[in-house]
Amino acid sequence: MASEILIKRSTGTVAPGTINYGELAVTVGTGTQANLGDRIFVGDNSSAAQVVGGKYFTDMLDQVHGVTTAASALIVDSNKKLDDFYVDDVQINGNGVTTSTTDTDLIISANGTGKVVLQDGQELEFGTTGDIELAWNDSGGDVEIRRVSGGNAAAAMLIQDDIPLKFGTGNDARVFYDETTLDKLRWQGADQEYDSGVQVKYADTTTASNVSTAAVVISGGLGVGAKAWIKDLNVDDDTTIGTAAGDNLTVNSTTTFNNGVTFNGTSTVAGTINQTGEFTIDQLKMDGNILSTTSGTEMIIDPYPAGNDSEGLVIIKGDLQIDGTTTTVNSASMSVNDPTIELGDPTVTLSLTASATSGATVLTVDRVVGLNVGDDITGTNIANSTNIQSINTGLKQITLDQAITGNIDSGGSIVATRDASDGLDRGVKVHYHDGSNSKFGFFGYDRTGGNDGAGAWTFIENATDTNTVFGVTGDRGTVVLGDLELDTDLAVQYGGTGASTFTQYGITYGDGTNAIKVTAAANMASPGTGDDATTSYQVLSVTASGVPVWSNTIDGGTF
Repeated sequence: MASEILIKRSTGTVAPGTINYGELAVTVGTGTQANLGDRIFVGDNSSAAQVVGGKYFTDMLDQVHGVTTAASALIVDSNKKLDDFYVDDVQINGNGVTTSTTDTDLIISANGTGKVVLQDGQELEFGTTGDIELAWNDSGGDVEIRRVSGGNAAAAMLIQDDIPLKFGTGNDARVFYDETTLDKLRWQGADQEYDSGVQVKYADTTTASNVSTAAVVISGGLGVGAKAWIKDLNVDDDTTIGTAAGDNLTVNSTTTFNNGVTFNGTSTVAGTINQTGEFTIDQLKMDGNILSTTSGTEMIIDPYPAGNDSEGLVIIKGDLQIDGTTTTVNSASMSVNDPTIELGDPTVTLSLTASATSGATVLTVDRVVGLNVGDDITGTNIANSTNIQSINTGLKQITLDQAITGNIDSGGSIVATRDASDGLDRGVKVHYHDGSNSKFGFFGYDRTGGNDGAGAWTFIENATDTNTVFGVTGDRGTVVLGDLELDTDLAVQYGGTGASTFTQYGITYGDGTNAIKVTAAANMASPGTGDDATTSYQVLSVTASGVPVWSNTIDGGTF
């Protein structure tokens, strides 16, 4: 029998629940705006049903052009016009824009930063006879409020009590008559500036005996950018002169200070300051070549204290050695110019924190992290083939299997070289939160990660850490690669094919635990000959549950 191709179909009014990318579907139930009847669908690349047409839409296009019809689409006539148009309570008909509902306001508003624009030469009039008009004078570049000839002679612009006149997009400044509290004209929000050549004169000649009786009262500070001529100056209460590092005070007359003087600006010393011994500023002490704190356990270097906590740059010339237990980097990114990064350095330099005399076997050092029993110890007054016999982590002391041959002062250095297996993994430990719990992963060299118990490169998504030996909680993590090259074919038991090559245009099929096999390529030159089938009996398809089956019909099914 001939094969049939049927698209998905339904007599209902809902979209198909499942649909593939590029697959078609149709509903023939009576369509309304509230349902999906009389629609045609196609599956997008997310397997979602997208409406692409149908009888529901074509029915709404069947009306006279230019005539607005209820429950139908809008179709303009040959002049691109409609006879009547409603939007909510607004009606557009002829040259009029009105509200269709009684006692409803007409609001004209532009969206966002858009503007309501009156073109050049257009006027906005107020009053039935045009008493006052608002117009744009394009030649003068002014917005004018004009009294119309023949209009009301008493017409004026009135701002009622306590209603502010605002300036600036962010209400930067405003002026209003304060009738309620002060009975005064008030300015708020922004400073007032008078351009050069404009004199500000106050005609009030009141002689003040105090602040409240002065002709001009300034509640805050007074700033004068140039010379100020003051006939008599009386200063009451606290006074500060100069607030910035570059401020200068020049006094040409005899000056007497009857009390203490405070300078808030920066003190500048042009010469050199030589200090012998300790130099302490607050809790920071400098002594010799050592910078330390006098209180607490934290020292902060901030190259740009005026900015945010993460701004500024600290540059350290020369090598940097960090002898602490933990190094934490809180930056958003880290750049390293070295072409390689070494983990688990086999050598470590130790500094003695207490002097050791000749013949001693116990040394007190600055750190014991990473040391192991059996590691080699070398240095001045250290005998050849000296090893660590025991480690006291609490006292930070190591016991040598041979006595030192001479004195070693506090601050002296020795070198420990790893000469024993520590059994520790090497790699990177990453912390994250899965939305429920804080976890950490590990990728790197697992000392016993291979099936043979030998070392292996691994990625553990949810790891455990037992003294730098990492284990797996659940399964190992997923590794996503662009390309993967192996020296040997990956066996089927490990998810591979067991084969290096396949016949071009062949189809692979399983062979149990053996390597995957492949068919011959289709004989496109002579179809039906050679390894090709002479007759196509069935095609390969799948059931709704995804089980492969053979069929002679391609059917999109119903929904």
